[in-house]
Amino acid sequence: MAERRKEREKDDKQKSQIGQSSQPSQPQSLRVLPPSMNQVKYEPPSQIIPFPGCSPIQISNRFANLGATVGQVRPSFQSALISNHDPFQDIAVTNPPVASYHKTSPYMIKSHSHLFVIVSKYNTIANLITTAKSCFPPNSHFIPPAPFKNLKYYRDILHETHSITIKPIKDRENPHIILYLSLYIHQIINENEWSSHPYDLKVLQSELQYSYYDYIKAWYSILLHQTVDFSHSWFLNFDSKFKSPFPYWFNHWWEKHGPVIVLFPPPMQELVNYFTNKNKFKESELFFPNLLHFVAKYKVPWILKWSYQVSWETRVLFRQFSIKWWDKFKLDRIADYVYADFPSVRNPDSEKKSSPATSHYSLPIEGRSKSELQEIAPQLML
Repeated sequence: MAERRKEREKDDKQKSQIGQSSQPSQPQSLRVLPPSMNQVKYEPPSQIIPFPGCSPIQISNRFANLGATVGQVRPSFQSALISNHDPFQDIAVTNPPVASYHKTSPYMIKSHSHLFVIVSKYNTIANLITTAKSCFPPNSHFIPPAPFKNLKYYRDILHETHSITIKPIKDRENPHIILYLSLYIHQIINENEWSSHPYDLKVLQSELQYSYYDYIKAWYSILLHQTVDFSHSWFLNFDSKFKSPFPYWFNHWWEKHGPVIVLFPPPMQELVNYFTNKNKFKESELFFPNLLHFVAKYKVPWILKWSYQVSWETRVLFRQFSIKWWDKFKLDRIADYVYADFPSVRNPDSEKKSSPATSHYSLPIEGRSKSELQEIAPQLML
């Protein structure tokens, strides 16, 4: 019995030793980390990118302006548009020249044209330049309906139909530098003057064909010309011999690109209101704004430019058109024409002096009875 007890105790001792050797060790993750690894590293202020500022042009808060910025920001589509780099062509350019005249009147936002939605694979501002280059053909800022319908195609349509004249305005000190382009409107062809159906084709000197719909498209596309540094602007005006009627579609063109009365100085606004009150519009002219008739009749110019903007809420890239007043315009010359066409005629009866024989207010009332005063009361009230 004693031997069996000793063997049993020996077996129990061996089993306990085996169990201790097979027990797992404490996992590494439960160990206490050294104090140096528990410290939180905060991002230094120099790594925080400031939010881009707004330009002097006031626009809605949901739009991020691609103009001047405040602070140092990472390379972006915004900085590319205002730098010397052409987002559509890798051409080195010099700094834009300083115009020989002083710009005093500010630009006013006129309209927007949505272009396309930025796809999800472009997550940063810097990728917007890649988006624009991938969506627009080289040296172009719109999607042509056909490969041959580029900016030159639409320009030839307007030139060969004698609708417009485009002239470059060069810097006086550097004649080889073009500051901006002037566009004078000679005529706007109506659909009734097309002498055929609007879908019928005519032929340009380049043997390319165009329809009346292409002619309408040309009025919009011609204004999409842009320089490498995005500093281009248009000087727009009606030609001195312009007298053609407006087609209905020109209302939309005017709404997007034409001036507004608040753009003009107060004396010019008074002339517009005077013209509106004095002019007897034809029934066919009532469909168009009074300001359009005034600008076309008295050849009042305005300045137009455009730039790219982006809405980060909807991820939409759009084109923004802005207009301004031409500060060199001579108001006195237009005032003489307006008052010559609509002279202010005074009513001679209102200037005739009152006399006891003609004025009801001079009727004597002294010494009259109550019944007589009642009879002449209506005359006294006139």
